[in-house]
Amino acid sequence: MTRLIPILALALISTAAWADWAVKGEGNFSCAEYVSAKRSNSAKLYSSITWVQGFITGVNYQRAKAMERGSFIGQELPAASIVRWLENYCQENLQDDLADAAETLVIELGSSD
Repeated sequence: MTRLIPILALALISTAAWADWAVKGEGNFSCAEYVSAKRSNSAKLYSSITWVQGFITGVNYQRAKAMERGSFIGQELPAASIVRWLENYCQENLQDDLADAAETLVIELGSSD
C-alpha cells in the first residue's frame, strides 16, 4: 500500500504536466479583455477572432495528421457565430483567457464531429 501512494502521486503530476501548453499571441487575452473589446468593437476583437480561427485550424491540422484522415471541426462555423459564442462564454468565465475559450469551443464542436 505504501508503494501505491507514490505511484498515484506521480501519475497525477504527470497528467497535470501533460495538460500544459504554450499560448502565443491573442490567446493570452483575458475573457474580460475580450468582452471589453466586443463592446467597443476594437481592433483587439478582430485579432481575437482571427486567433481563434487559427486555433481551430491548428487543431484540425493536428487531428488530421494524428488520425491520418480529414478533420473539419468548425468548417461551417461563420466568424459571426464565433464572436457570439466567445462573448457568451467569456461573460460567464471572466477569469479564463481566450485560449481556454477556444479550447472549450473546439471540444464542443468536436463532440458533434
